[in-house]
Amino acid sequence: MFFPPKFLEQIFLKLVLFFLLCIRVGEAKALTNKMIGQNSFLREINSSESQIIAEKKRERLRVATKSFPPFAFEENGQFVGFSIDLWKEIANELDVDFNIYGEKTISDLLNSVTDGYTDVGVAGITITWAREKDIDFSHSFFESGLQILVPMETVYPWQFFFAFIFSPILWSTVAIILIVIAIASHLIWWLERKNNPQMFPENYKDGIWEAFWWAVVTVVTVGYGDKTPTGKAGRIIATIWMFTGVLLISYFTASVSSILTVQRLDNNITTIQDLYNKSVGTVKDTTAAEFLASTKSYVVLFNSIEDAYLALDDGKIKAIVYDAPVLRYYSRSDGAGKVKIVGSVFERQSYGIALQSNSPYRESINQAILKLKEDGTYERIYQQWFGAD
Repeated sequence: MFFPPKFLEQIFLKLVLFFLLCIRVGEAKALTNKMIGQNSFLREINSSESQIIAEKKRERLRVATKSFPPFAFEENGQFVGFSIDLWKEIANELDVDFNIYGEKTISDLLNSVTDGYTDVGVAGITITWAREKDIDFSHSFFESGLQILVPMETVYPWQFFFAFIFSPILWSTVAIILIVIAIASHLIWWLERKNNPQMFPENYKDGIWEAFWWAVVTVVTVGYGDKTPTGKAGRIIATIWMFTGVLLISYFTASVSSILTVQRLDNNITTIQDLYNKSVGTVKDTTAAEFLASTKSYVVLFNSIEDAYLALDDGKIKAIVYDAPVLRYYSRSDGAGKVKIVGSVFERQSYGIALQSNSPYRESINQAILKLKEDGTYERIYQQWFGAD
């Protein structure tokens, strides 16, 4: 059978098109399979965090805290405080169970997180760049800073009296006044002893005593009454001495005022500058300790803030520098009537929740913190522990 050339050409072209079509279909199928594989891989990555959280739900999270009133402290065998209440709400949002335990120091708490023993650290942990190198932090949930706590000292009248009597300022002032009076006494006696021997005898012992009496009663502005210079030179000296007396009395008054001020300000600490050369207490391994190390105070480090409170009460230290909300809480509770907060907040700092590096909970916790702030839960907990601003 014979086929025309045009027919064969058409058959050939159709076969070529068929093979090309098969190749394109194969490529499309391979591409589809590849995309399906990539989507599956992405789903695996996205679900890994959920899988880890699901596993941890079954394991229960290990949450560490540290005594840090009012953020965290133990009461009737249970941990309570602002940070504890906030964490419970966060855990409820994450739908996770947890076991909470206490560490003795902030260093122990952070080390337990770094070593992987603890999943979450909750108290009043300051976010710093040095700590961020070893662990992760949540968003800040509290803005804080440092402040100064000092005792309310009661000065008894007898203490004030003896402090005044033995004041160096008082005795130096008296000495100066006596020297000036002695000079005036000798001048008036020398000028009046011959012209007015009845009032200023020529005999040195008797004469200088009368001159001294005249100088004293004149300088205290009560007048010289029974003693009156009669010579011109004596009266000139007397006139000068009366004006000098006004200045001496003013000087004495200013000195006494200075003594009273010094007595009031001796232990008056209101700013960081007032801590110069004074013994100041704080807790070791804290941001307050780091700050005080750069000052010229005599820094005394304690293992706990409770130890620092006892030292302040015993007079072993003059002040405490520590986290402002902690000191405020103490001054309103156990320290009421014994201590007071002075000065404004300095060295601002932020508190965050400590997490292991690359923790799968970080984003979920951050979202929970934002949600609790937006729905009013955070404000309710805040007012419960700190009252309305």
